[in-house]
Amino acid sequence: MNRPYLPIPSAPAPYAQPDGAPASEPDLPACRAAWRLVCDTGPATLADAPLLRADPLLADALQDAFNAGRLPGSLIETEIRRALLDGPTDATLLAAVLLAAVALDRFRGGRRALLLADACARRARRPDAGRVGGAVLRAHATLVLARRAPLQDAALVQAEACRIEAGRPDTLARSAVLWTGVRLLCGAPLAELQHYGEAVRLAIPAGTASAATRQLDSRIALFRALADGTHAPFVPAVAPDAMQFGCWLGCLQAAWLRGRMGAARAALAAARQLVTPLTPPCELLPYHLFGALTLARVPGVPGATAQLRVHRRALRDWARRAPDLAGAMALLADAAGHDAGGGVRALAAYERAAALAQANGQAWLAALAWEGAVGLCAREALAGALPGYRRLALDTWRDWGAHGRVRDLAAAWGAVPATLDHAQQARAARADTVGELGIAIAHEVNQPLAAIVLHAAAARRWLRRAQPDTARALEALEQISTCGRQAGDIVRSVRGLARREGEAASAFALDAAVAEVAQLLRALMVRQNVQLDTRLQLPDRQLHASRAQIQQVLINLLLNGIEALAGVSDRPRRIVLESAPAGPALVELRVRDNGPGIAPADRERIFDALYSTKPQGTGVGLSISRAIVAAHGGRIECLPAEPHGALFRVVLPVRGAERAAAPSATRDHA
Repeated sequence: MNRPYLPIPSAPAPYAQPDGAPASEPDLPACRAAWRLVCDTGPATLADAPLLRADPLLADALQDAFNAGRLPGSLIETEIRRALLDGPTDATLLAAVLLAAVALDRFRGGRRALLLADACARRARRPDAGRVGGAVLRAHATLVLARRAPLQDAALVQAEACRIEAGRPDTLARSAVLWTGVRLLCGAPLAELQHYGEAVRLAIPAGTASAATRQLDSRIALFRALADGTHAPFVPAVAPDAMQFGCWLGCLQAAWLRGRMGAARAALAAARQLVTPLTPPCELLPYHLFGALTLARVPGVPGATAQLRVHRRALRDWARRAPDLAGAMALLADAAGHDAGGGVRALAAYERAAALAQANGQAWLAALAWEGAVGLCAREALAGALPGYRRLALDTWRDWGAHGRVRDLAAAWGAVPATLDHAQQARAARADTVGELGIAIAHEVNQPLAAIVLHAAAARRWLRRAQPDTARALEALEQISTCGRQAGDIVRSVRGLARREGEAASAFALDAAVAEVAQLLRALMVRQNVQLDTRLQLPDRQLHASRAQIQQVLINLLLNGIEALAGVSDRPRRIVLESAPAGPALVELRVRDNGPGIAPADRERIFDALYSTKPQGTGVGLSISRAIVAAHGGRIECLPAEPHGALFRVVLPVRGAERAAAPSATRDHA
């Protein structure tokens, strides 16, 4: 963040509402007076009477206030009084549905408010509703249904509103912000939210700039940062007095995710001044959640503890009304509050919040809960639990599609970050490969060692005879020498994978190198009930490359195949390892398994750094494999295998010495 934060806008002194949200004093009394008039005459009087005419100026003023989250109390009261005397216009529908939302939120409007809002929504679907029909349905969905009905129902009505609403750029932008907010609470994948926001932004004419479009830009930037790590400025380029609640909410979320608690507190204070009864729940709930998470990190700041209680109480109230929507948020805010007080009892609260969020399909909430557990373990020096919680956080973010967040956290936690240079990533990949080979290596080394013991005992017997059988003793000693070389070759090959210095390129028999890899992993495959079919068709072909690097690529591919077959029970598990000519100066290595295969979307990304389809995968092995192959002038690809499984093809030039020796970073892969 290189640009300064914009100053927090000044606002009239608020007066506290029951949930701690401020509202400017003249608005609520005006709305209360209008609500009394509606209650005295009945909701049907406004919504069911014939509309006299259109009132575009008032409709635009009400819609602008709704888009900005402001409470136009005086406009609502004036229009309700006029409509009861002269008859309703199209603007009356919008004023009435906004009044119903205020009554639900502040006046305990109950059934009367719901009847008024439902009647306005029904009327908004009729042709005579004119230009306000979409805005009425959107207000009904985001302000009324979101408080009283399942959020999926509110999302459906909002989608209907988007289809019929007028295409004003600021209206399109605001609708996209609210739609992505509703879908986020419903647990939609990050990719869906990002793609929808970007599609709407492209539909808005270039050069259009307003508070609503800037708010959409801020929302898209937040999604991009989570998805791919692209970080945009915290504060949209909007004048301070034009910053809306949603703008400050985006600043609050971005600052918290980047660990900038000072900026998060400033954005929280600015957003607090802009909360009104027309603040949509899809923005109000994240505001309370990130407000609680922010204040829990600054317990020493005067007033922070009291404000934290306000946010926690608001989320508990929401959880009672809509447990599927806000239950996990309330648990997470409570866990953060316990965490701020010290001690480890918050750990169980974080786990409960994560479990409920996962059950409700809110993966991003579960990831935030696991992050909270990580922070608590780090502060309380719970080193044993720290790796597990880190893995849960990274896996949950990855499952949601937040690969940029995964890279940021991996870098901060000392995992394999994207900022490491190529050589450092290669060493991490080699360490991971050697770790996975541990059991197989122990078994393979134990075999020649056991044979050495047996042949040594046999040689002693032949030599201790009354007439020593020197021929058989020499044969046993020769076997000991052979087994010793075999064990040494295994140890040297493993050491070659793990050591820092890479070996220089040299000519070697390709099939012999492939056979060594097959022998190294054969015992592991036997234990996993995997049949290895080796088809080597290049007995005399010499390859000029780094032997250890090429073998590491094959080991990575074979280990992936073994893991892919772990869940296969309806057919024999099988891996085919092949070498074959691929042209006049090309050779090809193929690793094919008959496992479940790889989804087309994953096939496009499995070679990306830190992307993994395995629950405990690091997402490094295939990325490094591609780098090794590319450094040797070759290519690697993943294809579907018929009828089941995946096929990895590695094509290499026979003479690749110049390429293999050039990049110093790739030497370090061996």
